[in-house]
Amino acid sequence: MKSNENLAFYMPAEWEKHEGTWLQWPHNGTNKGEGYREKLDDIWVTMAKELHYGENVHIVACNDVEKEHIESKLMEAKVSMDKIDFLIQETDDIWIRDNGPTFVKDDNSNLLLTNWIFNGWGNRYPSENDAMVPVNIGEMYNIQRIEASVCLEGGGIEVNGKGSLLATKTSILNDNRNPSLRKEEIERVLSKYLGITNMIWISGLRGEDNHDEVTDYHIDGAARFSNENTILYEYDPFGESEAHLLEAYERHYQELRQARNTDGKPFQLIPVPVTRKIVEEAGSKGSYLNFYIGNEVVLVPIYGDEHDKLGLQIIEGQFPGRRIVGINVSKLYPYGGMIHCVTQQQPQ
Repeated sequence: MKSNENLAFYMPAEWEKHEGTWLQWPHNGTNKGEGYREKLDDIWVTMAKELHYGENVHIVACNDVEKEHIESKLMEAKVSMDKIDFLIQETDDIWIRDNGPTFVKDDNSNLLLTNWIFNGWGNRYPSENDAMVPVNIGEMYNIQRIEASVCLEGGGIEVNGKGSLLATKTSILNDNRNPSLRKEEIERVLSKYLGITNMIWISGLRGEDNHDEVTDYHIDGAARFSNENTILYEYDPFGESEAHLLEAYERHYQELRQARNTDGKPFQLIPVPVTRKIVEEAGSKGSYLNFYIGNEVVLVPIYGDEHDKLGLQIIEGQFPGRRIVGINVSKLYPYGGMIHCVTQQQPQ
């Protein structure tokens, strides 16, 4: 592998042109047991179908039998298989946003991938197979790999492509990820490998303070860039969430009000409500912020809730020219994530 010590890197924003999107297909060999794939298949088929009109879709299938199953489901949905390819690899689960590579470019516009340390969200879940996904993607596509010295998940970072990064302290600055690294050391790595000059930290919530929040509050459930100068943030307009969540929403809002872009100007802040009702399957309210921006489409999690239409309208207003597609994630959400958590962009 060539040395990349003297190169500068940057991570393109999610709305920049993709070569494709990576999905890690559900299967019944995970620790979720039998029926996992059957519950989630239709969500993955919908994502692949909607995305493939505008870009390639790369699928990680855990074995050849699963690949045949996936191909059958996609052909049944009339997906053009010319836009689909497969990496055959055993996987622990589905969350490729977190265990997959972060694709970056160097100062010569070459594509590389960053392989963060992945330890199963603070050693909470098996991760040995999933941690190999970036390695095998790099080998399959002959993409140079950068080995990073920081433990984090892709859902824990959010960039605007212009030097600013959003992250929560409780996820990355956590002893269950980076016990021996100081904040300044982590920031240096993020700056070097993502092209960041402006770190925006918000507080977040530790897992033990947030029920079974495995991620220790990823940024993609709290605040998202919709363009280089706009941040969408989560709130509960009726104040019906639990007290510690309401406190977190208010604290995050105040922190984002203090944030500045690389020109020293404040961001435009747009509130996005959580669901009106508790999502029955998950026992908590759902977020619309966990959307994914494709080349031609924005995939938005919905829940069969009265706030679905409002969530879709707000996001539609941020992405003119892209189709807005709501995907009901009520069966996925109980496992701990939504659309952004199970997708990963590969820039063109």
